[in-house]
Amino acid sequence: MYASPFSNSQGKQSAPSQFKENARNEIYNKLPSVSGSSRSPISTLKSSSSIRSAPSQFFKKSSYQPSHRSAHTTSSSSSASIFSSFGKRSVRSAPSIYSSSTGTIPEDSEPLTVTVEQLVNDIVLHESHFAKVYESKQMSVSDPEELYKISLGSSLAYQNNNENLIDWNLNVTRCKLMLTQLPSVSTASNEISYNQNFPPQLIGDLAQLCHLIIIQPHISDTELIFTLIQSNLYEEHNLDLSFKKSVAEISVKQSRLLQINEIRQNQQHPNMQFNEHDFLKFKFKEIALRNYLINLAAAATTANEYKFKVDELKRGLKMEGKKKLSKDEKKQLWEQVRSDVFRRAGLE
Repeated sequence: MYASPFSNSQGKQSAPSQFKENARNEIYNKLPSVSGSSRSPISTLKSSSSIRSAPSQFFKKSSYQPSHRSAHTTSSSSSASIFSSFGKRSVRSAPSIYSSSTGTIPEDSEPLTVTVEQLVNDIVLHESHFAKVYESKQMSVSDPEELYKISLGSSLAYQNNNENLIDWNLNVTRCKLMLTQLPSVSTASNEISYNQNFPPQLIGDLAQLCHLIIIQPHISDTELIFTLIQSNLYEEHNLDLSFKKSVAEISVKQSRLLQINEIRQNQQHPNMQFNEHDFLKFKFKEIALRNYLINLAAAATTANEYKFKVDELKRGLKMEGKKKLSKDEKKQLWEQVRSDVFRRAGLE
């Protein structure tokens, strides 16, 4: 049986459904909460009904301030873009738990420049193209995702209501740039040809907020946890590091348990031994990333909306000449806000 290096328990691990119960308090205790809760923050394949297709208004100039990371200014791309034609570049690699370095290009090579929008479009094109190739060949494989998917965030949907979960669309885009390889096709084939050895230089406004992360196809669970923690998902909200670590560990561990459970279900003999150290399949890496993202989104949204409502109530009390909010009133308000956010996030 798989034993997670981050688990405090000994011996056999429980089934995924039980694991969600055990994981509940671990994640919640790390939230900036004022009281306990019985809600489970872990989600697997369940999607919030409020998360829909990408809104066109998302691809406009961002109101965020640039994050401060190593980068250099580049010239504008020749391809048309609704983003700014100037920006910064940041390419990250996740080959091991010890490094997350900025990609470099030889001095005598001309770097390929591309907007975040163009790259995301090319990722979609690549996956759509090779999905059709897979279907046309009528191939019979247990995990077709391994054959045509390259983005761990390709299954994530944008939401039309930007106030539903704070900064969701921005962070979905960040997830879509977590790749196992670069696209091999492009909508601008005459202008863009991706070199797998030298990642492109991101330009435009979103290039200051989004980073291309190349994940090795056979990344270990420990390396995947490290990559999630070190990513820039919800970095603007300064979430507690120990909280992010707990969410990453639990998200990856649950994906591991789901994979083990699938293997056993597909075996004629459930008690047959298998290699517990097999790498996570692509679809289970996707689940781990989605769980990590949605829990960070819920935490950030809860904290933001709670602060807004507290400030609003304080202003009202001040105008009425009343006392400050009591601890019980704050506790009740927190529970109301968190309940609403978790419901919208599909985590209930």
